[in-house]
Amino acid sequence: MQKLSIIQATPGMVLAKAIMSDKGMPLCADGTELTEMLIERLKSMNILVITVKGRPVDTGVPDKTPEEKVGDMQARFARVKDDPLMGRIRDAIADAIYAEAREMQEREAEEKEEAGG
Repeated sequence: MQKLSIIQATPGMVLAKAIMSDKGMPLCADGTELTEMLIERLKSMNILVITVKGRPVDTGVPDKTPEEKVGDMQARFARVKDDPLMGRIRDAIADAIYAEAREMQEREAEEKEEAGG
């Protein structure tokens, strides 16, 4: 699963997550195969980012592990480490990072299973 700019989208890519409008209405379901016409329509609707199955675009930047992401985030909170409210926010962000990593692993396992391997 890869999150990328709509500008990087190409026909044939398959959505890994549904695309929602700014009002919360579903625009495209997960599993939708992108076409040139759909990509242009999403651009015209100001959709900036999509999540597609697999890793179709080489960004040139290696993915960080959840532990590296949490470490980076904790470094940003270093100056406010003694503030209880900021500590709760920091912990919530760490939980979200790990939850996203678990979700990505589950989706990748599903994709692999669907592909027969």
